[in-house]
Amino acid sequence: MTQNHKSYLNNRLSIAMLSLLFVFAFSCKKGELLPNMAPETAISLEKIDLTGNNRLNSTVNLTWFGTDVDGFIQYYEIKINEGEWLKTNIQDSTFLFNIDPDQDSTNIDFYVRAVDNEDVADPTPAYLKIPLKNSPPVVRIDDGTLPLDTTNLVITFRYRATDPDGNSTIKQAFLKANDGDWQEIDLNQKLISVIPSNTTVEGSGMAKVYYGLNTESSVEINGFVNGGDNILQMKVVDFANSESAIDSTDVIFVKSQMGDLLLVGGHNASITSEYEKLVLDNYPNSDFVDFAGNGGLNQPRFWNPSFRLLALNYDKVFFHTDEANFSNPLSGADGKLLDFAAPIIQELIDNNKKVLISTAFATGTNLDIIGGILSIDSFSPSKGQAFFTNDSFAFSQDPTYNDLQPANFLLAADPFYAALDAEVFYRANLTPSGGWTGPNSIAIRRRNSSGNINLVLFSVELHKLNKLKSNQNQVISKILNEAFNW
Repeated sequence: MTQNHKSYLNNRLSIAMLSLLFVFAFSCKKGELLPNMAPETAISLEKIDLTGNNRLNSTVNLTWFGTDVDGFIQYYEIKINEGEWLKTNIQDSTFLFNIDPDQDSTNIDFYVRAVDNEDVADPTPAYLKIPLKNSPPVVRIDDGTLPLDTTNLVITFRYRATDPDGNSTIKQAFLKANDGDWQEIDLNQKLISVIPSNTTVEGSGMAKVYYGLNTESSVEINGFVNGGDNILQMKVVDFANSESAIDSTDVIFVKSQMGDLLLVGGHNASITSEYEKLVLDNYPNSDFVDFAGNGGLNQPRFWNPSFRLLALNYDKVFFHTDEANFSNPLSGADGKLLDFAAPIIQELIDNNKKVLISTAFATGTNLDIIGGILSIDSFSPSKGQAFFTNDSFAFSQDPTYNDLQPANFLLAADPFYAALDAEVFYRANLTPSGGWTGPNSIAIRRRNSSGNINLVLFSVELHKLNKLKSNQNQVISKILNEAFNW
């Protein structure tokens, strides 16, 4: 309402009150008390002339005021349609009006009356008819949170649901896969993971839906294709039963689980191929995932839950990577792949899984995240470097394992002091340079409370210990087929 319009209403109210006072003044005897006069009330808008699609949405801001010529306004009372009078001390508010289910429009009768200091209410409350229309809600799957066009087992994504009438008017969210049935999901959960209920059976079937970081699934959907193409779809519904337009993902191919070993790659394509051949030659019952591929874009957008849900389906995980840093495609956070994976590695071990890690560490690596999980106490604080020459050996501390030897001169080995809960597995004949002194352990093993080996770590990458390929294969085969066979 304009200032001129408000002034005009105030003037009319004032003239009316003065006229009544004048009548009373000349009709009463001298010294006689005048009767209390009721207050007057006005709404800032006299009427709203809107029809059809021009009607207001269900969120409306209203302003009102009152006058009392012989006292003051104590409070106001408002009423909506045939409801009760409700007391308020404010003179404006934003109202979220309900529209009846299955109706796309309605009229709201809004009343307000002032109450003066003698508890007298305006006998002619101000009134406004409010024409409303319902606006359908909107749902959007966040494409940036989805995996690329191919994923191993798990699809994780975020979505947003909004409504022009107010997000609180949305009452339901639904998810479906391909031509399956719509399944209601928890509207308050915006991070969703979908994984086949039976990860080793290919074809159309049921899939589990996980919310956030939950370790248990909440609902299941049908129509999900394990080992095939999938399109996930979402819709939301508001209080008026108005449905949003459906939002869909692009086609995502979901690889099924073929074995009980997951090989996780963190090297370039050439080195990754070496590890894949080493595993296939010694443990064919394996699946591969390459997180360093495609410039690092193959990484999980959400390591937890995506990588956790994936890895927990396997009995064994072989993680090979180096000291390189990667940026998470979603968050932009920088770190080593093992830093991102460390909490999941611990959870795998806690769940009686077996983990083999081949990696390298940069000088000055911070062990705050991974040290305890990988049973590394510390590195040497000494200056200089430790060389691992190609005429030297890494000696197994277990006589049933072959010794290993690098094919090339390694300028910077990464020996470390093992934590108390680990046993040294390999010691290398290292050549100190630049005054370096320190440990010679390059691999450790850790056992659970039952004496079973659940972690093997090499800090010199296994693909570099390849001068004696038969020995290299024997070590990998023995770890995967014997040490981890419990």
